Amino acid sequence: MTFTFTLTKRAHWRAVRDVTARTLSHKINIAFLLALPLVVIAIGLTRREEFGWFLLDYLGLLLLGPFVLFVGFPLVYYMNVASFHRNNAVVQRPQTFEFTPERLVMRGPLHNADVSWDAINRIIETRHTFLFYISKNAAHFLPKDSLSPDEIRSLRENLVKWMPDRVRVRGDTP
Repeated sequence: MTFTFTLTKRAHWRAVRDVTARTLSHKINIAFLLALPLVVIAIGLTRREEFGWFLLDYLGLLLLGPFVLFVGFPLVYYMNVASFHRNNAVVQRPQTFEFTPERLVMRGPLHNADVSWDAINRIIETRHTFLFYISKNAAHFLPKDSLSPDEIRSLRENLVKWMPDRVRVRGDTP
């Protein structure tokens, strides 16, 4: 199976979000940033002053966590991807992914990578991407928007057949 595509910033941004969301540090950040407003509210409830005024006094702290989580992180990811696309000729040109029973071959006009399935720790299909993890926190990715529904179905079947114990695919059709 061979797929050729040009990587868009949007697809790259989604892949970065998908990979990052599966890291322990990101999960700890989420827990902290969502717990921060809860701690502020709990402190306000234990004080004797009027709760409404307390919330207004600490409104910045209440909004900081959700703002960083839902605006800050995605914005930083997008800025990194935009910089990467601006400064890296490899992603500006068409990419080809070739899947065989023995390996994953990724190539383009400026690069070649030949990765045995033994080097892939796990494969995870997300809503927008196929992630091919080469380590705990690093993955190659194939954007699903560059594939047809039949190609996605075929790729799922082959990946499950080639690596049954290391593949997690979605059951839905695109």
